[in-house]
Amino acid sequence: MVSGDIKLSVCITAYSREKGLFRTLKSLSEQTRPPDEVIVSDDCSPDDPKDVVRQWSGSFRNFHYNRNRQNLNMPGNLNLAISLARGTYIANLHDADEFDPTLLEKWEHALDVYTTAGFVFSGVGTIPQTGCINRVDLHPVPPFMKGIEFFEKHILHRFSSYVWGTVMARRTAYEELLPFDAKYGPYSDVDMWTRMCINHDVAYVREPLILLDNSPSTWRNFNWQRIEIIRQMQRNNIRRFYANTPERFSFEMKRHNKVLIREYLRRILGRIRHGDIDGVLEGISLLRRSRQSMIR
Repeated sequence: MVSGDIKLSVCITAYSREKGLFRTLKSLSEQTRPPDEVIVSDDCSPDDPKDVVRQWSGSFRNFHYNRNRQNLNMPGNLNLAISLARGTYIANLHDADEFDPTLLEKWEHALDVYTTAGFVFSGVGTIPQTGCINRVDLHPVPPFMKGIEFFEKHILHRFSSYVWGTVMARRTAYEELLPFDAKYGPYSDVDMWTRMCINHDVAYVREPLILLDNSPSTWRNFNWQRIEIIRQMQRNNIRRFYANTPERFSFEMKRHNKVLIREYLRRILGRIRHGDIDGVLEGISLLRRSRQSMIR
């Protein structure tokens, strides 16, 4: 239920990064536009971050801490967190990231101005850490784009995304599209933003308002399963966007297949350079299966 005096909710999904959650809540407490509501949903971390939560809970007008009894994984935890939010605008933020003090203010302003935008996102940087490359990503995106244009220019046939899991979206857009699809695992958020582009437009703030945690993790290691997830997600969303225009659908599927072959070959060459024989063989097997499905 939406509360009349809660316009802006912040949902923070957390898992096993207690120190990171501390800096996330600290930077959130320093916002020029304080959130009306903060929800922290911990996905049954091995160590309960309740002590960190207790330190910062008093810094916010409305604060709710949820700890899942069992691990729901990212899509499930995010679905749960959003179900608890009461705001008209809902910001999804990650534990361990840091935020510019004007993040919420500028995101809220963008959705206020661009009333047909389903979500707003921004440029990102990385938290400086020893041994890691620190970068800033400012994307070639205007402050406002029609959803279909954003999809075709910045999502269609791409194996990477400008939009991370951190956005502010309208509750009404979520009500149309939830849940985040568990079969896409860590990319279920990219699928959600893609689906929003069908009936909603996109707003963008071209500033690095979020500093992403850049700590080494197994999630960043190469994995063929992730390529397969993106492949399936791309194909399903091509169907969603072009199901009613058969000629365009056929054209984009053929184009998708060509892009897919190039991507698999590029990744196989990368596995060769890394001396990953098992990875090379797995990639060749997946490429063969993909090509057989194209023929059928």
